Amino acid sequence: MNIPKPQAWPDCDDAVHNYITGFVDLLKERMEPHLVGVYLHGSLAMGSYFPPKSDMDFIIVSDNKLEIEPAKSLNTSIAKYAEIRPTVGSIECSVITLQTAKGVPDKMPYELYYSEAWHERILKDAVSYGVEQFDSDLPAHLMCIKKRGICLCGKAIDDVFGEVSWYNFILSVMDDFNWIVEGENICESPYYGVLNICRVMQIFIDGNENYLSKYEGAIWGMDNLPDEHIPLIQQALEVYASNEPMDEYRRKTGGVTWNNPALLSFRDYAIEKGRDTWKS
Repeated sequence: MNIPKPQAWPDCDDAVHNYITGFVDLLKERMEPHLVGVYLHGSLAMGSYFPPKSDMDFIIVSDNKLEIEPAKSLNTSIAKYAEIRPTVGSIECSVITLQTAKGVPDKMPYELYYSEAWHERILKDAVSYGVEQFDSDLPAHLMCIKKRGICLCGKAIDDVFGEVSWYNFILSVMDDFNWIVEGENICESPYYGVLNICRVMQIFIDGNENYLSKYEGAIWGMDNLPDEHIPLIQQALEVYASNEPMDEYRRKTGGVTWNNPALLSFRDYAIEKGRDTWKS
């Protein structure tokens, strides 16, 4: 299997590095003096970044809650900056308060959120600001920052973020897992679903508190999961790691044909070994 080497911060492509540096400068300009720090998590922080597929993931910490108009203006600026990115993968970020970062409540509120899926809603002013909103993904993101994140500017990670309980981390991971194994969702986003299932399987089978990237989850899966699923995992990794240019339309499938019965078989294995184990 010929897999290109994934990238890591700060030794990623110059275009990606310069773009992220520009994003941090934008946040400094728009948020200071209230910006506590900007923190990189996800594949680029963990050395598993592939430009045609991976997003750029950030948690941004403010010293206090954002007022409605500044939050709206900041989110619009982020959306417009996302339009000039040098990759198909976009920015995904949340702004949270220092109180939330330090306290790590069971339900984690955010001040604003940006992803490509929210892009048009933000530009059309169809997003609510100034009301308390929660994101079930945040415990997983903060766990990644605590274990493997990178401070791009501001205060050190240990001075800003409290400890995420393993229980709340698992709940966060399982929220995404449950979507993947629901119905035929895995056929809609094949490599994303397969690689994330591998990460969950590592948690349940090894029983440790490792936090793997999708790339690392695939390597673990090929070494530890039943032989019948290895070709599918290998295909998912090859598609994820491919350097072939990819438009947004083909990004979910990687532009290749998938064996849906094999995907559904892996889904069924995951339900039996993963979700049911957690519920028990």
